[in-house]
Amino acid sequence: MEIRLFDGSIKTSDAQHEYIMTRVGAAAGRLKDATCTIDVRLSDVNGPKGGIDKQCSIVVTPPGLTTLRVEEQAADYYAAIDAAATTLKNALARSLERTKANGPR
Repeated sequence: MEIRLFDGSIKTSDAQHEYIMTRVGAAAGRLKDATCTIDVRLSDVNGPKGGIDKQCSIVVTPPGLTTLRVEEQAADYYAAIDAAATTLKNALARSLERTKANGPR
């Protein structure tokens, strides 16, 4: 499993980068042995205007499953990352349970 971060013009610090890798890695823990790439994108939707506009989107294609994309917005990047990681964990669990119940595709 490889996690790639795309932060555009935001330029995350080393501490933020490590936080993202830890949170997303834990959320995608079921895929730790799989050969897949997880793309994490951070953006500021409204720019300098402020508001609930910090966005974190995560795209992952687990082997043998359809592509999962989760996207969350919050007032700060840490909250957006936490929300997106939680949503990813739940989406992966649902997708893997569905595959287990219905057999591989």
